[in-house]
Amino acid sequence: MMPAQERLAADLAELHYGEFEFPIVHNVDAAGNNDADVVKTKLTEQVSSPVRWLQTIEGMTAGGVERFVEIGPGKVLTGLVRQINREAVYSNIEDTESLSSTLDSL
Repeated sequence: MMPAQERLAADLAELHYGEFEFPIVHNVDAAGNNDADVVKTKLTEQVSSPVRWLQTIEGMTAGGVERFVEIGPGKVLTGLVRQINREAVYSNIEDTESLSSTLDSL
């Protein structure tokens, strides 16, 4: 995975971010932050690091997150979140119809 990690690091180094309106939570350490340089570093580290999924979802829930939206085909992550936090609201966006439905629910 190191070649992919190195390529991602190079690609992310070319990007410029504005101010984040909310913390970006990283699976590599289950921590959130708003610093663009830290976001780039953590995104890169995630390529070859273990995913701390349980800690990530528990931390987001403890921080007040009540709604989770999975974007992409399937609902695997939604199912994993549901196992951790049955009280949260879940949405899945995988096509135009589900996008419209999710937007209406927000």
